[in-house]
Amino acid sequence: MQRGVLAVSIGMVMGAMGTPAAWADDGPTASATSLDKVVVTATRTQDTLADTPVAATVLTEAFIRDARIDSLRDIDDYVPNVHFNQIGQVGGTYVTIRGIESNPFIANRAAVYIDGIPFRQPADQALGFAEQVEVLRGPQGTLYGANTESGLVLIQTRAPGDVFEGEAVLDAQRFGHGTGLDGRVRVSGPLTSTLGGSMVLARGQTDSYVGNPVSSIGESGEIRDTFYQGKLRWEPGEQTRVDFLAYVSSLRAPGLYEQEFLPMDRAVYDANYADAFNGGRRIGRSELLHDAPKRTEEDEVAIGASLRHAFASSVLDVALSWRDVEERSFGTDLDMTATPMSAGGHADDERYLNLETRWSSGDDATLRWVVGYNHYRDERDKRLSTLVGPGGLDDYRYAPTQSSEARDHAVFAQLAVPVAERLRVGAGVRYERAERSKAQQAGALDLGPLGTFAFPEEQLRETFDDVLPRVWIDWKPSDHWLLYASVAKGWIPGGFNLAAASASVDRDYSRYDAESLWTYELGAKAVWLDGRVMLGVALFQTEADHWQDYSILYNDQGQVVSTTLITTDASIRTRGVEVELSARPAEGWDITASLGVVDAEYTDYTYGLVNLRGGPVKLVPDWDASLAVGWRPWRGLLLRGELQGVGDMALHAQNIARQPAYWTGNLQVGWESTSWSVRMYADNITDRRAFVTSAYTNSLFGYDGTWYAGINAPRTVGVVADWRW
Repeated sequence: MQRGVLAVSIGMVMGAMGTPAAWADDGPTASATSLDKVVVTATRTQDTLADTPVAATVLTEAFIRDARIDSLRDIDDYVPNVHFNQIGQVGGTYVTIRGIESNPFIANRAAVYIDGIPFRQPADQALGFAEQVEVLRGPQGTLYGANTESGLVLIQTRAPGDVFEGEAVLDAQRFGHGTGLDGRVRVSGPLTSTLGGSMVLARGQTDSYVGNPVSSIGESGEIRDTFYQGKLRWEPGEQTRVDFLAYVSSLRAPGLYEQEFLPMDRAVYDANYADAFNGGRRIGRSELLHDAPKRTEEDEVAIGASLRHAFASSVLDVALSWRDVEERSFGTDLDMTATPMSAGGHADDERYLNLETRWSSGDDATLRWVVGYNHYRDERDKRLSTLVGPGGLDDYRYAPTQSSEARDHAVFAQLAVPVAERLRVGAGVRYERAERSKAQQAGALDLGPLGTFAFPEEQLRETFDDVLPRVWIDWKPSDHWLLYASVAKGWIPGGFNLAAASASVDRDYSRYDAESLWTYELGAKAVWLDGRVMLGVALFQTEADHWQDYSILYNDQGQVVSTTLITTDASIRTRGVEVELSARPAEGWDITASLGVVDAEYTDYTYGLVNLRGGPVKLVPDWDASLAVGWRPWRGLLLRGELQGVGDMALHAQNIARQPAYWTGNLQVGWESTSWSVRMYADNITDRRAFVTSAYTNSLFGYDGTWYAGINAPRTVGVVADWRW
């Protein structure tokens, strides 16, 4: 996450966040549009946010522009209890909602849809020029086909219009020891009387905010990315709409491994390694001292299509997506020093297919229903590599290819019935069947001082299935209030690890179990002052069994004895409260605020010889808070300030390394007209350094008196300009 809150607490309902703009001759002004008029499309009912009985946040196009949201990783700064986790600056994007974590080693526990097309783990830049982003918290598996154990993220990109238009954005920034330059261009317009198209091009080049001045290949860290996105919309008639979406993403990061961890205590690190291993050099505040040759490359291609046809009293939706991801990342320095000892890397090839069809009632129907089917496939090939002693990128030696496959089928249905004028009850059910297989060749990884990790030959296959119910009730005691309660079950199938371990590991970690959870929620929404103030409050509790946790095994000295693997030895319970407020108290003002408090603990977790029962769940802060205030005192001028806070947080399951509570702030000042705007900004203005990933010991030397974790972005100042025509 580049800016703001690490929002991994439990959540409530927040009002319609956004500042729709009325574009006058001399610039935008705050519109009189009521907060309670924003529609939640994700529920398939076209209800307004104020009338939707689910914990939801809507980011409008104007809010996205004001907050400078240009990637998925920026969304969580403004949506409580939602974290787009990124292990490193160039690592993948994984959605965590209400402490229900996603990570690189399992499928996202939250589904992501772009223009109605299901994608799992989409490219970060896929947000493009968004028209609206909706985030629903809690299981939604009876409403959508893709996995929604923890929630749903629905992104609507701008549709091609009936006139030619374009927009260009240029963002220049400076931070610590580096600079960056990012540009985006979008053009769209009609191609025929029934066909429209749009194209997005984004290019960026920035230094890493974690430098490595002792790189053995002379690369201290840089990120270059390119993103192309094309969209076609065909409307052959008033009742039919077909969308085609495709994007190509390319990332090159010389000098960077996808996961970079810094010592939490620099004094301890220097005492251990400065003279003996680092040539007398002391480590800087945002530095690595790694000799390992590092480079990350990622190429992604995605194609999707969706069909919507409206019958007299119902709507049919069909969507299909395909993704191919190739990733090569080298340079995890296992000794974490400038002396060449041992390093690792990996090469992953992943292919995903997702087909979904939904048939639902029309917008005006008294009985609201949805029935659907989803089919999901993925195929993954992984090769781990190691480098022992000095060498370059071409000297990494690969272990044999290990492969896994997934085949999922799901049918789902949901029905909402009005039982009185202001009272409605609903129920849904989902049946899911998942096939998992693994083909692993016998092989080994030579890790030098750490010895040899072995892969046993395995051909494994297993089928998992479950039935997932959901029930809810909502009541409007008056035009200004909505009360609701819900119970829902979520589920993730089990599977197989593609992992290697040393001979000292005597337990079989080749497979892990299916995970299930129950979420209980009570919520309320209120709208006052003719829609200028919206309040959301919710209480919830989630209980998860066979929690799929990613782990690395250590010996008694704290040295690594396995690659990363998934275990299901834990159960967790999270509960808490969240309050969200959106207000437009006067012309030109826009205010949003949220507060979440969470109690998340392991109800059972045998970790080695220790049971961690009662300890805090890792990477879940005790609380999170945010405040954003925008003010347009007169036409053209924009002033905006943001404040985000994150509570105390355990960085690993043993609860030894912790990140204390901290606050960050952002500022903006700009001038806007009908066709252009220029803004100056400062993010993380106090330059607060915080550790935001899991913490690990030194892989080679074991526990050496400190822990190692990834950090947030430093203070960044910049100028962003956009031009519309």
